[in-house]
Amino acid sequence: MARSFLVPVGVGVVAGFFSGMTGVGGGAILVSLMVNFMGLTQHRAHGTSLAVIISVSLVAALSYALPFLLGYPAKFEYDPDLARQLIPTLAIASMFGVILGAKIMAALPSRQLRRLFGVFLFFVAISMFARGIQVGSGPADMNIWPFPAWVALGFIAGVFSGILGIGGALVMVPVMTIGAGIEQHMTQGITLAVICITTMTGAYTHYRLGNVDLKATLAIAPAAVICGFLAGQLAAQTDTIWLTRVFGAAMLYFSYQFTFTGTPQRKPAPAPAPQRS
Repeated sequence: MARSFLVPVGVGVVAGFFSGMTGVGGGAILVSLMVNFMGLTQHRAHGTSLAVIISVSLVAALSYALPFLLGYPAKFEYDPDLARQLIPTLAIASMFGVILGAKIMAALPSRQLRRLFGVFLFFVAISMFARGIQVGSGPADMNIWPFPAWVALGFIAGVFSGILGIGGALVMVPVMTIGAGIEQHMTQGITLAVICITTMTGAYTHYRLGNVDLKATLAIAPAAVICGFLAGQLAAQTDTIWLTRVFGAAMLYFSYQFTFTGTPQRKPAPAPAPQRS
């Protein structure tokens, strides 16, 4: 009984730590750990991941917003007009995308979903190794791209979220920083606000499809939130580039495992002894 509680709590601690220290990757590590250490099926791990990310992204988004809500100095320049324009656009589009993605995921065979997730983890690893090479240079205008492009970005991020059990930051952040030139911290703040809405919609859709483990969610989420918040505070005071490399190496390992190996088989329960007549 103790192990059945400690394992999901440990998953939450590890996922929260890496997410808080690196800024992205909560869903990637959550699904990997839930499949490998909790024995969840690939489909239920993806749905449960979104349910956990709701609370994690909400707390993270509030931590970004507090300096501006309370009026104390922040480490980056906040552009309220850009936030008011982008958040609703990306969020509404992502809601439609995540519903579609969840339905696509439910229709995929487990082996194909597992391999697709493995390929995704490979790109996560590459993004971690490339961290710091190029980021946005400063505030940008939404009009740098036509409106349909922003709608498409939100929709595509939502589709990936529904299929892979991720929040969507790994899709939106690189595009917004490198493609649109928006400053990294501003991008992450906008993305976190969008993720709150995306994951709520996606988790509800997955719940209706039977792909959310509520007991696992309730055990993982508090640990992930607390550890993620503390790790985020630590990340603000330290150089985390070395940790992104460690995270990238872990993602490469999981990428190989999900892409080229089969689903972990749990040992079957021993058969009951025959009753004597």
